[in-house]
Amino acid sequence: MSLDKVSNKKFFENVLLFERKNKPFILYRKPFECDLTFHSGRTTNKDFRNISDNSFFLIPFNNKKGYVIKNEITIKTKYIANKRLEKSNKTPSNFLVSETEKNSYLRSIKELVKKIKQKKLLKIVFSKKFSFKYPESNCLKTFKKILDSYDDAFCYMFFHPDQGYWVGASPELLFEKQNKNLTTMALAGSKFIKSESWTRKEIEEQKIVKDEIYENLKPICSSLEIGETVTVSAGKIQHLKTEFKGTSEASCQEIVDVLFPTSAIAGLPKDEAFAEISRSENHDRSFYSGFLGQIENDRSFSFVNLRCFNLKSDVLSLYVGSGITQKSDPEKEWKEILKKSETMLNALF
Repeated sequence: MSLDKVSNKKFFENVLLFERKNKPFILYRKPFECDLTFHSGRTTNKDFRNISDNSFFLIPFNNKKGYVIKNEITIKTKYIANKRLEKSNKTPSNFLVSETEKNSYLRSIKELVKKIKQKKLLKIVFSKKFSFKYPESNCLKTFKKILDSYDDAFCYMFFHPDQGYWVGASPELLFEKQNKNLTTMALAGSKFIKSESWTRKEIEEQKIVKDEIYENLKPICSSLEIGETVTVSAGKIQHLKTEFKGTSEASCQEIVDVLFPTSAIAGLPKDEAFAEISRSENHDRSFYSGFLGQIENDRSFSFVNLRCFNLKSDVLSLYVGSGITQKSDPEKEWKEILKKSETMLNALF
């Protein structure tokens, strides 16, 4: 079954119908586009290397088995955004963070900076998971607020009865490939006040990511161009972005093998960063900082799963992270992850 574009009302009625039937589905809208797409169909748990065409995938950070939805049912609508969205500036009482939790985070950052200065790592991305009670019945309403707020991000809502909901607004393209034309980006560094200048720490952090991507792409591209490094906004956060355009005959699986994970979500060297993440983070990242997207004939794309949360059985887990280098200040990193959490919190409350 495949439908042409329908009204917003009809579109969301179908979403609610699949929710009630407890059937897996994905909703998504690409950056700066109006089309909102719904896919549902046979859903399997498999490795990314075994995915065939006309499928949507959600793969975890460890790049092992994820979820794959065959596009057997497709519905589209031109989403009409609510530009009069009322924004709440209050912090919800059930999201208050204890001093114990903060101090634990600060100790971890201090220890990581120490290891970087000892040359055991060049950079590591350290993440935090915040969990609190939140009603599942509000999830679709929350997703609509995300669509209204972040037209510059890849916005999605994934549902599976075993996982509950995964919802996000990611600013980071992993890759897009149309025929032989390949596009990707290096996205790193964060600041929250536009008028402030980029610090040396942020500039160096972005350069690490940019250089790594270039070296990894060269073997699979017959031509490769690097764009200017520019400042871009993702909601209220600014990042440094460098775009890459190349020509490649590599498959989507081969592209992922060389690009994922970048140092923007793990660190460098990769093996050491992965090992340190396992030791120092006290939670499983699951699908946070993994990747998701679509393989469809000659045009495929994928985004890194950032600015996201998981909602299951009325427990919401919100994931955020920041890049740690030898110039990192623990207090500033703590403020950064709290600021990044507002991307989702502004839609949740």
